[in-house]
Amino acid sequence: MSEREQFTIRLPKGLLDRVREEAAAYGESMNDLVVSAVEKEVSIRERLRLLERIEKERLELERRSGLQPDSTPIIRQLRMGVGRRD
Repeated sequence: MSEREQFTIRLPKGLLDRVREEAAAYGESMNDLVVSAVEKEVSIRERLRLLERIEKERLELERRSGLQPDSTPIIRQLRMGVGRRD
């Protein structure tokens, strides 16, 4: 297990009650449930930031060099062996 630090978090009472119920229903600690939820949320946010960065780079590339043609026909030709240099 990785090193853990302690901190205080304040939850609305209704949410805290739900967390207690969920943890009890699955026989896990409230801490484990909260850690799992935070890990998932952080992972989602990291992926969303990455997607935003990819989209910005795609738009910048399109701005600089224009819309690129569809490469599907070329890829199909290469897969069929047309134009290969063996």
